[in-house]
Amino acid sequence: MIRGAPGPCDWINAALDTVAKARPAVLAIICGERGSTPRESGSWILIGQTQSLGSIGGGELERTIIEAGQAMLAGNGDWARSIVHCVLGPDMRQCCGGTLEIMLQPIDASASLWLQKARDKQRTGTQVNVLFNKTHIATPPSVIDHGKPSTVSADAVYILPLADHRPALALFGAGHVGRALCTMASQLPLRLSVFDSRKDQCTQVPASHNIDVHTPYDLLPIAQELRHHDAALVMTHSHALDYELCRILLTNTALRYTGLIGSQAKARRFRKALKKDGLTDTQIARLTSPIGAGAAAGKEPGVIALGVLPEILKTCRVTTGEPGITLQQVEAQRERAAS
Repeated sequence: MIRGAPGPCDWINAALDTVAKARPAVLAIICGERGSTPRESGSWILIGQTQSLGSIGGGELERTIIEAGQAMLAGNGDWARSIVHCVLGPDMRQCCGGTLEIMLQPIDASASLWLQKARDKQRTGTQVNVLFNKTHIATPPSVIDHGKPSTVSADAVYILPLADHRPALALFGAGHVGRALCTMASQLPLRLSVFDSRKDQCTQVPASHNIDVHTPYDLLPIAQELRHHDAALVMTHSHALDYELCRILLTNTALRYTGLIGSQAKARRFRKALKKDGLTDTQIARLTSPIGAGAAAGKEPGVIALGVLPEILKTCRVTTGEPGITLQQVEAQRERAAS
């Protein structure tokens, strides 16, 4: 069973899966917020007849929206896009006190076309948005690039960018500390790639939406060709392999964090050897070792993982603001792309 917290775009594959299995669902997305709220705009939950995926904040709010989605699935009310306005204090008895707009989008066989287009476009890596018309509820969502979609009022639509801003972490080593780290990372806003040639260790990595496990014969070519990652952690079974990985990774200027497990003594030996091998002071300074400075005392795998994960998030996580954007912002995207 796949566990863990799904990412901001995982609803697309999940929705396509329900369509393929001929099981209708309801996609609930926060499309507006004001004041203190449990989740931000763009947060989602895919509601099925028996189970749901994702979260819009839990509590009474989520229970109410799940009930509304399941009522639609049961045939109570219109099978059409709708907007639910929630005042968290009076309506939901939640102390946040803010207000939310939540859009309920039916998912059935008729949604396969725009869902497939959204997945295909999102995989290209370019800025892609899904436009939901709040006024014309029978109009299917449309997948748009940078161009202005229409002349409709900005208040009449919700535009959801298909972007995943979670930092990407490359973990070299699936031993006891690596697996503890994966267990915790499964609930965090991270995209985690695990590399270890030991298949018996890799099979013990918890299955999660945000974790990919690879078992290459040689880890060094992986490090040399590492792209599209924000951080790397080195914790293999071999100090010699750890050193060679660090020697390669520290020359990768795209990495905002490169961490090495081990003691102060190991860190000193590595830095001295790296200097002798020709790395510059600037490159060596990119090495974080020991990892998890300031964490709770202890050498247990979970304690080490608990120390280093906040370190990575603090260094790499980008605050993106509200995922939902306006027509004016889409037009600005188009102008930037044309310039």
